[in-house]
Amino acid sequence: MANTSRSRSASSSRGAKRSTSGKSARSSSTRRPSGRNTAPVNEGSGFGELIGKFASSKASKPVIFIAVVLLIVGIDLLISWDKYAMFFKILGIEVLLAVIVWVILTLVFSSKKNNDTDGNYDSEV
Repeated sequence: MANTSRSRSASSSRGAKRSTSGKSARSSSTRRPSGRNTAPVNEGSGFGELIGKFASSKASKPVIFIAVVLLIVGIDLLISWDKYAMFFKILGIEVLLAVIVWVILTLVFSSKKNNDTDGNYDSEV
């Protein structure tokens, strides 16, 4: 029993010998970085990164176009319920609307492009 009281008193005396200056024996400025190499962490590795890589690839536009066309045709089939005349009428209306929107967008963007190039030539002269 006497041994336990000595160990307690020895540990309490160790605590009393602490420096009162407020600085530890090892200064943080003298610490050297450890020689351990850590593996780089890939924060973006996941489904989002794969989608980003696919979107920036050349195959994204054709794949997305085909997926959208199949989705529209599938919705048309569900709406028509095996009435083929109705299916082709709906599909024809959608194709006409797509062509009209495409022509309008082509005209709008081509006029913007022409206006931008005309303005650049005037400012250089």
